[in-house]
Amino acid sequence: MARQHPLHLYCLPLSHFFKILLSPGLPFLLLMSLLMPHLALGAAGTARPEPIKIGAIFSESGIAASHNKPLIEMTMLAIQHVNDTGGVLGRPLELLLVDNLSTPIGSALAAHEMVEQDVAAVIGAHWSSHSLAIAPILQEAGIPMISPGSTNPEVTLNKDYVFRACFLDSFQGVAMAKFAHEQLRAKTAAVVTNVDEDYSTTLGQFFSDAFRKAGGDIVSDIFYRGNATDFSENITELVRLKPDVVYLPGYTRDSGLFIKQAAKLDFSTTFLGGDAWDEIEKFTGPAINGSFQSTPWHPKVPFDTSRQMMELYSSTYGRKIKNNSSPLAYDAVMLLAQAITRAGSLNHKAIRDALASIIDFPGATGSITFDKNGDPLRKGIIIIQFLDGKRIYKKTIIP
Repeated sequence: MARQHPLHLYCLPLSHFFKILLSPGLPFLLLMSLLMPHLALGAAGTARPEPIKIGAIFSESGIAASHNKPLIEMTMLAIQHVNDTGGVLGRPLELLLVDNLSTPIGSALAAHEMVEQDVAAVIGAHWSSHSLAIAPILQEAGIPMISPGSTNPEVTLNKDYVFRACFLDSFQGVAMAKFAHEQLRAKTAAVVTNVDEDYSTTLGQFFSDAFRKAGGDIVSDIFYRGNATDFSENITELVRLKPDVVYLPGYTRDSGLFIKQAAKLDFSTTFLGGDAWDEIEKFTGPAINGSFQSTPWHPKVPFDTSRQMMELYSSTYGRKIKNNSSPLAYDAVMLLAQAITRAGSLNHKAIRDALASIIDFPGATGSITFDKNGDPLRKGIIIIQFLDGKRIYKKTIIP
C-alpha cells in the first residue's frame, strides 16, 4: 500500500480537516510537528520566480481594434517565446494588456494604470494618436516604452524614455513620393487624408512636400473624417482632376472603403498608401489591384530572425502572417528582453540606458540601432504592389 503524504489532509473538505485538527486523539502540537516539515518542503519545491511585469497598450475595442489585433497576437507570441527559452534574468515575463478603447483619452488612462502597476516597461501603442497621448505620461514617470508602429516623429521627440521599432513618417512619405515621381513617372498627385488622425495628416504633408520638391504637382488636398463611410463627393472631385496617383495615408478600414467606392464609380488611378494599410484587401476586394504600399516587412526579407519568427508563428497559430506591421511588435518585445538582460535589473533608468545603447539588434524587420531620439537608424522601407490577390515585393529603400 502506498505511503500517504501528510499533506493529503489539505485535499479533504475543510470541515473534515477541522474535525481532525480538533480531534482529542491528535494533539495540536503533534499534528503541527508532522505537517510543518512537509509544508516547508512543499513550498520550496513549488516556489516560482516572481514574474517581470511588462505593460502593453493596444486597442482591443473601438475603431482601431481590428488593426491592433495582429500586433497583440504577435506581442503575446514573443512573450511566450521569451518565457519558453528561459525568460529574462531567470524570471518569466508577465504581460499586462490594457485596452486603450481606440482613443487618445483611453490611451492616457491606460498609461496611468501602467504607472500605478509599476511595470518594467511598456509595449505600445500602435496608432500614432494613441502613442502621442501615452508618451508624455510614461516619460514623466520614467518608464521606458517601445511603440511598434507609431510613425509620427513627435512621438519620440525630446523624450529619452520613448523608443520605436518602426521607421518615421518623415522617411515614409518622402520615400513614396520619390517612388511615385521617379518609378511611376507621376507628374500630378492628389492627397486624401483623415483629419482625425495625426498619422494621416502628418504623413500626407510629408508626401506633398517631397512630391513638390521632386518636381511634381499636388492638384488637390482632400480631407475626410475618421468615421466616414461615404466618400462619393471626394471621389467625384478626383474624377474631375484626374491625378496620375492618389496618396491615401489612412488606416485599413477608411482607405479600403475609399478604394472600393472609387472602383464602383469607375475612377481609375494608381492608389498609394502607407504602412497602415494592413490587410486592406478585406475591405477593397480586387479593387486594390495595381496599388502600391510602403510597409515595414515582407515575408521575403532576408533576415534570420524573420524566418524564425514566421516558423514560430506558423507552428503556434497554424497560419501564415498576413499583417505586415505585426512583426514590429515581435521586435519590440525582443528588444525589451535584450535591454532588461543587459541592464541586469528592473531599474527603469538602467533599462532605458540599455535600450539606448543597443547596436545592430537583429530584428525580424531588419537591423535596429537607436539614434538620440529613440528612433531606428537607417530603417529600410519596403514598397509592395497588390497584383492578382498577391503582395508583390518591388524594392527596399534605405534612408
